[in-house]
Amino acid sequence: MSATATVEEHTALAVEVRNAGEGDVSNVVPVVVYQGQEMRGDHSVALPPGASATWTFALPRPAEPGTIPAAIDLHYEDALGRHTIPAVTSVSTPGLLPTPEVRATLTSSPVTRFARAQLLLHNPTSSPVHGRVVILLPWGLETEPTSQAAEVPAAGKRAVPLVLQNTGAVPGTGVPVIALFEYGEAGRRHLAIASTIVTIVGGGPAVPPLVVGAGALATVLALCALAWRRAAAIRHRQG
Repeated sequence: MSATATVEEHTALAVEVRNAGEGDVSNVVPVVVYQGQEMRGDHSVALPPGASATWTFALPRPAEPGTIPAAIDLHYEDALGRHTIPAVTSVSTPGLLPTPEVRATLTSSPVTRFARAQLLLHNPTSSPVHGRVVILLPWGLETEPTSQAAEVPAAGKRAVPLVLQNTGAVPGTGVPVIALFEYGEAGRRHLAIASTIVTIVGGGPAVPPLVVGAGALATVLALCALAWRRAAAIRHRQG
């Protein structure tokens, strides 16, 4: 999945989805959550291997100066049922000068019934940062809580431990897990995003041969969305 955003009076968000797997998927539709509002794609499609589709969303500018997330849940069906895959893009107020910001790294062990994950936040500034961590998960994985407060000391680090529970993820696949850290500083919103591909090694039904392609689809979607987010962040900082 790739996305392109043009920030003017409104942000034009284009979401492109391509089936990079070996099996058909159907009822494919993205749902965007942005500034507390949920927007569903105006149509759903079936995608055979190699096919793609595009949806466009009109988003308002951030209500406050800075950078905020637009979270995307891609809904689709395959031979095992209905699933969702998370992705996220950042939307920034144009013309803001770059400032030092918190950096985030997410790691996880392979998932059986449970797995341990860790979000590491690094604060390069001279002041402590208070914010909120939000976890975005695919269908079949859960964690509690999905949102929690976190403080990162000045010029220091904070490790946020996470426990992932497999409630239906298919062994033999890799799925994206995304962590957001949102905080405010000097009247400006900031956002740090970390993503990792989690390997499912147990705890669910076996993977039929044709469904392995759907697992590959999940991996490709997450990586493409992350690559776009980094490119978009550079464009936004440059104005």
